Amino acid sequence: MERRRFIAIAGGAGLGILLPYAVYRSLAYGFGGGHISVKEYEQYGPQAALRAITPVDQFYVTSSHGEPRVDVSKWSLVIDGLIEQPLRFGYDSLRKLPVYETTLTLECISNEIAGALIGNANWRGTLLRPLLDQARLKPNAKHAVLYAADGYTTGHTAEQLLGDKNFLAYDMNGEPLTYVHGAPLRVMMPGIYGMKMPKWLTRIELVDKNHLGYWEWMGWSNVGERQLQSVIDDPRGSEKLAGDSFVVSGWAIANEIGVAKVEISADDGTTWNACQIFSNPMPSQVWAFWRYVWANPPKGKHEIVVRATDANGMVQTSSQSGEWPDGATGYHSVKVEVT
Repeated sequence: MERRRFIAIAGGAGLGILLPYAVYRSLAYGFGGGHISVKEYEQYGPQAALRAITPVDQFYVTSSHGEPRVDVSKWSLVIDGLIEQPLRFGYDSLRKLPVYETTLTLECISNEIAGALIGNANWRGTLLRPLLDQARLKPNAKHAVLYAADGYTTGHTAEQLLGDKNFLAYDMNGEPLTYVHGAPLRVMMPGIYGMKMPKWLTRIELVDKNHLGYWEWMGWSNVGERQLQSVIDDPRGSEKLAGDSFVVSGWAIANEIGVAKVEISADDGTTWNACQIFSNPMPSQVWAFWRYVWANPPKGKHEIVVRATDANGMVQTSSQSGEWPDGATGYHSVKVEVT
């Protein structure tokens, strides 16, 4: 699970409009680690995916304007705009609100298929919906703008912002957020990509029209809904396998709908075999771990392909697309040789 990558973006927005994906990628740097080692978590049964926690120092990092070191003593969160009761919270007062804790898998929209820009962490904070209820949205408050201390913004519909599972996080894996992960506060919204959940959150403004944020203005998705995807974690590509049967394992994740089924094929998609989801895929905000016992495969070279189906019956698309503008799609596969 050693997965970390840092993305720093600089330069003019005009260039971003001309080459949104190229600019994003050409200025990316850092390192990505190895596999999750899903097999290590099989013994935990339904709790397997919840136990697969990415260490904070190995959790991927992206930013658009660098990482500000916010002075907590001077920081506050403001909720204003088209509401009846404007609210302001300091750091200490926010931590005194009812506590909400959960595990959530976070992914960057620029993550390639089976890429390193994904991680799973335990988060602690407070639910957002009660604060918005306290603020009392006006009838024309149909959208919201989220502001960060680094100047970053993004927009949401008010309906999406009011989701019952959205929360404000101030702790990550049992410790206060580090500055690179958004200290003192970041917003978390299950089922969407990280670009729609600003770190260093300072303000939530309710407005009457759609807002295009930093990346959205460059052409990236303004919805940010996570693509249905599945990944083979073991075996790795180009491995030579010796024996009569092998365990193929990996993970799958969807939007808020959740993963209902995972299948693999070793004959170029002619036949598909159902895998066992040995971790509970619900809550859907956490990746689901799966395994398949590949018995008595013929000797020779094989390409193993995986696909997932969500709880609404939608099958993962085989259509290969890059990360820009809506997140990468397509099957993940590995080539192995049975000796």
